[in-house]
Amino acid sequence: MRLYGIYKVKMEFEQFIIGREQLFYELLKGNVSDKNKMQEVRYLCDSIEEDMIEEVVLSKFGRMFETIEFNNGQYELTHSVKGTIRITLSPYALIVQCIGSRMLDLDLFIGLSEIDRRFFAVMEGESEWGWLKPVKHTKEKEKSTMVFQ
Repeated sequence: MRLYGIYKVKMEFEQFIIGREQLFYELLKGNVSDKNKMQEVRYLCDSIEEDMIEEVVLSKFGRMFETIEFNNGQYELTHSVKGTIRITLSPYALIVQCIGSRMLDLDLFIGLSEIDRRFFAVMEGESEWGWLKPVKHTKEKEKSTMVFQ
């Protein structure tokens, strides 16, 4: 089982975080119930809209998964070959359990990245993190990013 916290970075902080992903990971990893950390997460991340997640689950994943259930605030998506994804919504994160093939993770990341490019995932218990949609640099963005470093 793989456990992810998936956060939506505020638009105004996206360029600041690019190149500082490891520091952002250090903030997000582990338990964010610490009030100091939660305050920073609220500052850097948008709240997760339940309607948006419902739309993604039903429209994007409805074609790929055989069963989709919603019980006690948790979506459970099941594919007979790949496995099961459980998605729980918290105010500033999606808490996702993937049980089965790593293809589940890929399906999830592609679906979420199609609705917004600012999702950032942290895999609990592992040192894995990153943008769900890879950041593309143009020459202008590279120049403006260099100024901040």
